[in-house]
Amino acid sequence: MGGFRVEETHGILLREENETLASSSALGWRSVFTSVQREKPFEDAYKALPDHLIILHLDGYVRVDRWLGISRDSRMIAPGGTFMVPGGVDFRVRLNDPLSTAHFYIRRAVLEEVAQDLYKGDPDRLEFLPRIGEADPLIERLILSLRDEIQAPNAFGETLVDYTARLIGARLIRNHSANEAKVRLEVAAPSDLQRKIARVTEFVQSQLHRSLQLEDMAGVLDLSVSQLSALFRKGLGQPPHRFLLNLRVARARELLATSDLPIAEIALACGFSHQEHMTRMFRREIGITPAAYRRSIS
Repeated sequence: MGGFRVEETHGILLREENETLASSSALGWRSVFTSVQREKPFEDAYKALPDHLIILHLDGYVRVDRWLGISRDSRMIAPGGTFMVPGGVDFRVRLNDPLSTAHFYIRRAVLEEVAQDLYKGDPDRLEFLPRIGEADPLIERLILSLRDEIQAPNAFGETLVDYTARLIGARLIRNHSANEAKVRLEVAAPSDLQRKIARVTEFVQSQLHRSLQLEDMAGVLDLSVSQLSALFRKGLGQPPHRFLLNLRVARARELLATSDLPIAEIALACGFSHQEHMTRMFRREIGITPAAYRRSIS
């Protein structure tokens, strides 16, 4: 397989009105394509591709209309919501408001490879489900880790990308296919690694208003900071400080969308040291300032 380039996607990213902020197109990644962009309202129809598409909403709420054949679905999609189109499916879509997104394509060959390990039946008969609006926190975290990689590539990037692609492929097979009952039962049982990450996540979410240190997070599991870092890199493909920042920005996004609190108060409630700190991090992660984000959803 050659590098997965933007020209092999549906072409949403090539629309003149859309602004691509970062893309893996020139990085030579073979198993996936990932990009981050600011999209403007549009409506268009797209022919089927062999590869599976996931669009992760980085802000919102926005209304999206989708047609699959004669079937139409319309949803208000929240930040963290997804829009999934399986390979082999034609679709039409209408985006009604400006939106920041991460687009993720996974090669059909990668899904087939993962299915050989997880699926008891014929992988060619595995039927993936289209989604509109559903959130999948694991897929969200994994796509965000790829977003970080395209924004700051490193020498080990493609190895990490290949592992991440297979994790997402396993999740799609287990949670987003019509054949879940045939997936081997051991896949459904949470691993010790997943349980540990869930415990840290629950602790962090309950203490997000505090100035948390990595030692605090490690203490939940009686680990050293280096052991915690190894656990997060293995389980999520990102270090704990990046995970913590993602949760802070997600909470800020939620409060900006659902409350009238001043931005300075939201910054403190989300554990940022001050408003300017939150603005800097928010702009780096989402692409716009908190004030602009609030205006975009009002």
